[in-house]
Amino acid sequence: MVTEREAYACFRPGGFHILAGEYLLGAEDVRVRFGFPLVKCFLYCRSIELSLKAFLLAKNVPVSRLRGKKGIGHDLVKGLEEAELQGLGDVVRASRIYKKELRKANAYYATKQGFEYMDDCDVLMKWRGVSDFPDIEVLREFARTLVEGLGAICVRSVVDSIGKARDG
Repeated sequence: MVTEREAYACFRPGGFHILAGEYLLGAEDVRVRFGFPLVKCFLYCRSIELSLKAFLLAKNVPVSRLRGKKGIGHDLVKGLEEAELQGLGDVVRASRIYKKELRKANAYYATKQGFEYMDDCDVLMKWRGVSDFPDIEVLREFARTLVEGLGAICVRSVVDSIGKARDG
């Protein structure tokens, strides 16, 4: 018999993948007002973060490695680097342009200072053509690529984990 805790642990990669898809859909539904798509950018970044974490969980990376300042936390670059070490490239290719724009987005996303708290007083101005601000269309494409490309491995992980918990 699988306990509730075991079932939750088994489902986690699938759950993260579902949430990544929901954030992606949410970003695509956001109406940009005043020409500043910060909310869209934030939601695409959250989708990317959760997709990478879903993949890592499917690869049996412990949750403790994903959380907090000593782990990956909200750092998209660390998440992508760890995912690539775990074989992401065998499933989904993170192109050079995806990585470049992800690094730009991470500067605002990882610490929450840019997209959420806007501590950088010129964050809104940077959207207007400054090269260090991420290209939102590239982030959208990368988020979609991850959600679409990682579904099967996340589902397979859930099924395999439930089977092991039931048999073990």
